[in-house]
Amino acid sequence: MIKPFDLEHQHKLLKAQQNVGVHANYLIDVLKPAIERGDWEELEALEIGFTVTGESLGKIGDDEAWRNLQPYIDPQAKKNQALDFTNDGRVIERNLKNELKVLLLKMMWLSPHNHSFGALYKSLTGLKKIINPLLNEGLNTLSALNFDRLEAWALTGFTDIDFERVTIYNGINRLYVEAKGLPFEVNLNKKLIASDFGLTLKETKQYTVVPQRLYYMGLQKSEEMINKAYAFRYELGQLADYITTHSDKAYVGYAKYLVSGDARRKNGSINWYLGKTGKTGKENKKRTIAFQQAFTARHSPNEDEILTLLHHHKPEIKSEYIDNFHTERELTIEQWTITNLKEALALFKRLNGGCLWGLMARTGMRGDEMYNLNTAQGCTEEIIERQNIYVIHADLSKTTKGSQSIQDEFVTTEIGMKAYEVLQALHTPLRKKHPSSQSFFHKIKDDFGKISKAQIAKHSTAWFKEVMSEELALTNEDLIDLKVSDPNLSFELGRNYEFTPHQLRRSFAYYLIGYELCNYPQLKQQFSHVSMAMTRHYAKNASKFQKIRQKKKTLANEIDEERIDQKARVYLSIYEKLANKERVAGGKGKEFAKSMTKTNRNLFRDKVDNDMLSLNYWKKQIRNQNRHLHAVAPGIYCTSTTCGLRTLVNLIECVDCKNDYIVDAVFAEAKRKEAEIHMLYDIENNELTPQTASESYIKIQAAERIMGDLGIDYEPVVFPNEVRELLIPYGVIS
Repeated sequence: MIKPFDLEHQHKLLKAQQNVGVHANYLIDVLKPAIERGDWEELEALEIGFTVTGESLGKIGDDEAWRNLQPYIDPQAKKNQALDFTNDGRVIERNLKNELKVLLLKMMWLSPHNHSFGALYKSLTGLKKIINPLLNEGLNTLSALNFDRLEAWALTGFTDIDFERVTIYNGINRLYVEAKGLPFEVNLNKKLIASDFGLTLKETKQYTVVPQRLYYMGLQKSEEMINKAYAFRYELGQLADYITTHSDKAYVGYAKYLVSGDARRKNGSINWYLGKTGKTGKENKKRTIAFQQAFTARHSPNEDEILTLLHHHKPEIKSEYIDNFHTERELTIEQWTITNLKEALALFKRLNGGCLWGLMARTGMRGDEMYNLNTAQGCTEEIIERQNIYVIHADLSKTTKGSQSIQDEFVTTEIGMKAYEVLQALHTPLRKKHPSSQSFFHKIKDDFGKISKAQIAKHSTAWFKEVMSEELALTNEDLIDLKVSDPNLSFELGRNYEFTPHQLRRSFAYYLIGYELCNYPQLKQQFSHVSMAMTRHYAKNASKFQKIRQKKKTLANEIDEERIDQKARVYLSIYEKLANKERVAGGKGKEFAKSMTKTNRNLFRDKVDNDMLSLNYWKKQIRNQNRHLHAVAPGIYCTSTTCGLRTLVNLIECVDCKNDYIVDAVFAEAKRKEAEIHMLYDIENNELTPQTASESYIKIQAAERIMGDLGIDYEPVVFPNEVRELLIPYGVIS
């Protein structure tokens, strides 16, 4: 079933397919049986479907209708994708074309699986690659695709298909998944991957790491600029207002100019100062001519009438003269003073680009994730053990039927939070020009509509080049850094470093892993990766960087030693508790305490484990990598190097985990209270479901078990009947 970004639009779209003419459901009553029959004459005459307003999306046989489908199916799509049923500009054979169309119709309207419009586009693009090879063998049906034929193509190289790229598998595997109900036989018995043909997928292009020198300077300069802008963020709206109202205020001055004698030349003609060229020359010329004709059609219009005509036709005043007609040209925001539109635009771009660079560098966000920053609550703050944690939210199209879109979350620093707030201050006045817009970023020219993702990249790149200027020339130190990060690349000494925004994501991963500031599970979650392999790809060669870093006596060594010292102190405090027979929860803590009760000796006093009460012992254990420790949450520590719960804690996983020590119940009690509040809220608002009921129950029970293991008195939560009725009784599942 089609799954656009907006679930409300999906609901309206599916509803529009019902009660069409005499049919209660067009998709089930008409389209489904027609697809199964496979009569192309009948099918080509049917409708693709209907818009949310009940209008036809066009006939199935109309290729142009398919090309124009995206705005009706997914109006909020960020990227234009046309379903084109030509192959390199040539018409596709009718049977093959209709087989492709019924596959897309099945995916759109009848599939039990959710598909984005992008999935339709990728499936079509992938399957079009096999059309020419089939036709070359005298075949005109997708039924001819089987493993033996594909293997022959893959191994002989007689086709132009690259079986070492993932794109070809997108379409082929979609055939297998959607085989049921298609009017032709699908002769594939499983989903295929490159290894089925003895191949491996080519590694995706790796972005270079920004050399340490430039990366550090960028962080410093962005922090300096962000701090300055953040201090006066409430006044930055004036900058956007200056830009958005500049044209209107110039029109006021221009209207005064036209009614004055200054506009007339000696021969009686008017000196217009209006533009008819530029990047949008045709449109400028059209608007200017329309205004001039409307002006001359009136007999001596007054100032108000001229102003009305200007607002209606919107002619462009030539940039070199526009400031002559502006009545309020100077604006001062603390240390920044601007006197014309050019300076205002330059300042806006500089602040916008610096904040974009600074935020991406401190979150590792992709360009599309930045593009989809949440406009209402894009940055939230949590306090964990008196430490402020800032989380950036981006609305991405990861939706499931019956739920809202998932807000991807990215932990950032205080500077990252400030960068977001400055961006919000800059773009809020622009968004007000388009109240219905869901886009965070808007243009600072023309109609101030939403910008493209490419513009975000341009702004951050321009800022980096401007502030670095001569520093971009690569030094010997830079070349060493780049060679370590990717030995296959070569760079020339003295040549300017070529920066692209996605390098910040690569650098974020590389340096965090290289400096051991986080581990792969944490990075995987931060990057919203499906597989750990992709995360490791981003941090590729970071281990080599670690070894080089550890050989140098730098600040990095001091950081390493401090980290070892802190971990050793945590271990020491845990074993001091155990030695004093104080309670330590978690599977590892309980197991050690249990082993102590089974021996007649005191393992600490009798010198068996006495070293465990020495700080140096633990430092040595950690330095030699015999022991590992990381904080999962306040008071909860894990000793496993493969733990994936670093930033998303599920207490039930920690209660009896054989790798966990739990020394404090503060976090557990906070989670228990939070779960209880959510549970009562759901009951009060009639939003309780079996899933939310079980989640609350599990969290509360886990927290109470931790508190009990630590010997802390507490009042057990009493679960209302509404919750108990939705829980599966213990022992029911066999």
